[in-house]
Amino acid sequence: MIKRPVSQLPSRTLTRRHVFARLAAAGFAAPVISSILASEAGAQEATPAATPEAAPTPQEFLVSIGKDPRLIAYTPVEYGMPLELVDGLTVPNELFFVRSNGPILTTLEPDAWRLNVTGLVDTEVELTFADLKALPQRTLTAFLECSGDSRGRFEPKTDGNQWGNTAIGNAEWGGVSLSAVLDLAGVKPEAVEVVSQGADFADMQRGLPVDVARNPDTMLVWQMNGEELPRPNGGPVRLLVPGWGGIASTKWVVGLDVIDHAFAGHFNTEAYIFITDEGTVVRPIREMPVKSVITVPTTGATVAAGQQTVAGYAWSGYGAVATVEVSLDAGASWAEATITLDGGRRSWVRFEYPWDAKPGAVALRSRATDERGLQQPEAAAWNAKGYQMNGIYEVPITVQ
Repeated sequence: MIKRPVSQLPSRTLTRRHVFARLAAAGFAAPVISSILASEAGAQEATPAATPEAAPTPQEFLVSIGKDPRLIAYTPVEYGMPLELVDGLTVPNELFFVRSNGPILTTLEPDAWRLNVTGLVDTEVELTFADLKALPQRTLTAFLECSGDSRGRFEPKTDGNQWGNTAIGNAEWGGVSLSAVLDLAGVKPEAVEVVSQGADFADMQRGLPVDVARNPDTMLVWQMNGEELPRPNGGPVRLLVPGWGGIASTKWVVGLDVIDHAFAGHFNTEAYIFITDEGTVVRPIREMPVKSVITVPTTGATVAAGQQTVAGYAWSGYGAVATVEVSLDAGASWAEATITLDGGRRSWVRFEYPWDAKPGAVALRSRATDERGLQQPEAAAWNAKGYQMNGIYEVPITVQ
């Protein structure tokens, strides 16, 4: 650990003009080109003789970054996970969704990683990966959800990637409480927010209130499900703010700057804010609301008459899920489901409900209630950016 002010971020990989031009001509956007060129394979093959004639397909790109090709490609830097691919408490690393506001950074090595703690602290600190791992370690099972998850369900449509129920996952995270790092530097009493800096691009900054930053569950993590944190999901080290929209959990975090005011950066005051249908800015996006989604059976499925099971997941950024109910008649009546898997207050839960299916058309629904008594609404509040869609999700099926 070096106790001195450091302002320089890790250098970014230089673009190889020839390959960039070929990928651009093939229709790839600049962020994904940067990600491809940043990979070790790209570095080895980025010569005129070795450059492939065709750009990789989304499935090929997913495989190249260690992801399952069954993920849904929305954009070159956004890949969703169909929830029906999961039936356990945690999502396998290769299936966990990918969401980036810039390039998918894959070349920041643990030995080169540094974390600089600056601003209103007693002593500015620079930490290596080894320094970080020397602090008291812990694990936490928690869900992580993109603020725009399920945006495609809003009517009328809003701007932004039209996610299905696919930008959500649950994992066991390993690392250290952020408060342990802040204590090394000594936060001054006048501190208001901690601004995290991502290594993917200079403007990737997000302010977090000091009290939230000091919550023991707010962590710097380098493990995911007992393995090295995947690079597409923020490795070698990312911030984890359980319960909050994913934008708060800065990937590839390399800086923490303590300030005496509310941070007014783009991702706090422009991009991730709730705007009503009248154009009024109400609030920034923080905790994710209580929500549930049926994953079995899937929408439009045909199932056999007789004994069937409705199953899915429920979560809340405000606390533990207390109950989940299921309706077999489009919400006319409800029955309590059984929570079969539960990883704690920060985790999602899996629920199941057995039923004797009769032939005909059936509209399945689920609704969750958390420990605060907050219940999933019939319809989510429409907002101009399509955030926090938690309306009850209906799954029409046919029984025969």
